[in-house]
Amino acid sequence: MSSVIDRAREALSDTEFPAQRNTLLERATEHGDADEDVLHALTVLPEGVYSSLDEVAAGLAADHERGEDGGSPTSAPMDIISDDD
Repeated sequence: MSSVIDRAREALSDTEFPAQRNTLLERATEHGDADEDVLHALTVLPEGVYSSLDEVAAGLAADHERGEDGGSPTSAPMDIISDDD
């Protein structure tokens, strides 16, 4: 299964940049292929103007790293210490 970022790229492939976050949401909705996860990820992007699809993808990745997209962070899992002694 593709990532939210990959699906957002596909949903926004016809978008003209620069574009505001609200425009990104409109385009993704109009595209029809944007699922709820993509729409949510775009919704939690900081308001502002995005100059390119790469900038949108970077913002989505940063939100995911911080856990603000509702998904789990992509950083390495914590080491689990077991007390088997």
